[in-house]
Amino acid sequence: MLPNNINVNKTRSLLFLFTIFIILVAMVPYVFFGINFFIDQWNIAIDPPGFYDSRQLAWAAESYYRGYDPMVENPANPRGLQINYPRIWYLLFPLIIDESRTNILGTIIVLIFFTGVGIFWFSHKFDNLTYYMLSIIILSPAVMLGIERANNDLIIFFILALALTICNYAKITGFVLFIIASVLKIFPVFGFSYLLKEEKRNFFKFFLIASGVFILYALLSLNDFSQIFKITSKGVSSSYGLNVWWWSIKHHRYFNHPISGTQALIFQISSYVAAVIIVAATLLFGMRPRDNGLHNPGKYIDSFRVGATIYSTTFLIMNTNDYRLLFLIFTIPQLVAWARDKHNDLSFISRIILPLMVFSLWSNFVMRFLGRKITFVMEEFTNWLMLAGLLYLLFSSLPNWFKDYIRRPFSFMKSSGSEPI
Repeated sequence: MLPNNINVNKTRSLLFLFTIFIILVAMVPYVFFGINFFIDQWNIAIDPPGFYDSRQLAWAAESYYRGYDPMVENPANPRGLQINYPRIWYLLFPLIIDESRTNILGTIIVLIFFTGVGIFWFSHKFDNLTYYMLSIIILSPAVMLGIERANNDLIIFFILALALTICNYAKITGFVLFIIASVLKIFPVFGFSYLLKEEKRNFFKFFLIASGVFILYALLSLNDFSQIFKITSKGVSSSYGLNVWWWSIKHHRYFNHPISGTQALIFQISSYVAAVIIVAATLLFGMRPRDNGLHNPGKYIDSFRVGATIYSTTFLIMNTNDYRLLFLIFTIPQLVAWARDKHNDLSFISRIILPLMVFSLWSNFVMRFLGRKITFVMEEFTNWLMLAGLLYLLFSSLPNWFKDYIRRPFSFMKSSGSEPI
């Protein structure tokens, strides 16, 4: 047993160092010496001189100190783009001041991400297959895009990785970290699905507190939320989401076919209908009673729920940049565990999801060989299948007491319908 543990420890350490080293080999020459050769191999849309999203914070700081609100008017930004970050990020402006500190800020953000990856990587003794899968995902073009941009999602990943690691022995601290992440970037509020690990009473207590805090924050920031949603880029390239497929029809980089307003409305409604069908079908099949012990679904279920709910909800709400796929890192340990457990009826779906996930995150690289259009169609199909698969796994792995709450209204309607009139 001891040699095997030594082998696992050695493998995870070497793989971690190898993964970080490869990223540094690509990023350091690109950002500090203007050498694009290495990072070009990922085939991502680089924006020299790099760390563009950190540069946006710097431009916003410059505009702020000129007396502008960069969420509304941002003249320091050469492209005239407003900043789409909640105002709490303005607290960083005194540390940034101007664009000259972009590389320092971007480097700090990337190092914070590496720390988050390290925390999650070493938080458990995963098996070797899990570490190989984590390495493949972290080195993917989708994650590299977030690193190249030094996007603040990297900071959110660190906070959530820290929260998931400490919440088992410092419950309140982990809970507070989830609230902080939600205040910083809004979408991590969906990560409160991790609370399903709690007993029923504690779940409702923590969930109500989290909901209350976030609702109060949302009410106080309603105008800002509206502005952020309006100015946030909702693209097609390097994006996933509900409307990406039909936006590509008219996009000049893809199919470049003009569509009328009526056709656009039909496509949009079709997307909503497809999403409703997927959610309803996966909920229906996921809620089926089971007697095979799935009420204790897995050792890594907390992080799986966080990653899967962030992907599913961001997919359903709007078009989202591919770098947000980095939160799928949290799903890997549990997916691998399910895939390897042949006696678990979640094994088959997990074995399908894992290669789909690898393809989705590596689709930009695949595009070099298959071309933009074919790869895009395959990627969209993959992303929709991932949505269905992850939702099914989410619903299937819900605790039994929570499933009973979901079934209760349907049981009532069924019993009411069976009564004689």
